[in-house]
Amino acid sequence: MGERTLTDADIKAIFAESDKQSAKANASIDRLTVDIEDLKTLVAKTTEQVDKTIQQMAKSDEKFADMREELGNIGHNNGLVAEEIVYHSLAKDMVFAGIKFETVDHGTVRSRKLSDGKKVKGEYDVLLYNGTSVAIIEVKHRVGRDALTRLVEVQLPRFRQIFPEYKDCKMYLGLGGMSFEKGIAEEAHRQGIATLTLSGDAVEIDDKDVKAW
Repeated sequence: MGERTLTDADIKAIFAESDKQSAKANASIDRLTVDIEDLKTLVAKTTEQVDKTIQQMAKSDEKFADMREELGNIGHNNGLVAEEIVYHSLAKDMVFAGIKFETVDHGTVRSRKLSDGKKVKGEYDVLLYNGTSVAIIEVKHRVGRDALTRLVEVQLPRFRQIFPEYKDCKMYLGLGGMSFEKGIAEEAHRQGIATLTLSGDAVEIDDKDVKAW
């Protein structure tokens, strides 16, 4: 075949097609630019919303922290009230577990350095003494398993370390509170620990199963 010579019409048609394709490409680029800008806007809005959510959560955490602190203070204050009631009740006749005591102390704190150089500290809500017996009473607003465990595993052995002058005395234990978590009073009785339940200004002592430790 022979070579075909482009006419002016052919050249115009080529440029027209080129312009058409360029226009399509530019339109696609414009649409892509718009899509990218829309995406940027969406990301910015999402980031802003996330930041607001984080700020709201931080404020909520702060409010909950304040609430927990306030509730903790209320519980602590109620515990102090319970201690006062138990102390004054026992101070009237100084009888516990059928034993007559001579001294009752409230809020006793003592530290002692042991022979190995270790320092131990004990804090006791109510203590009763006589020449042969000691009663250790742990008081909480609401008595839970942690109080029971602490009394037996921490308070009792630490007392013997800090107060060696009572090492030969019989030890009696009691748990007092305005209320007890389910099963705790029964568990205390099984272990030979008395319970002291507060009702208003009165204290009901259940020491029928109490034992000497």
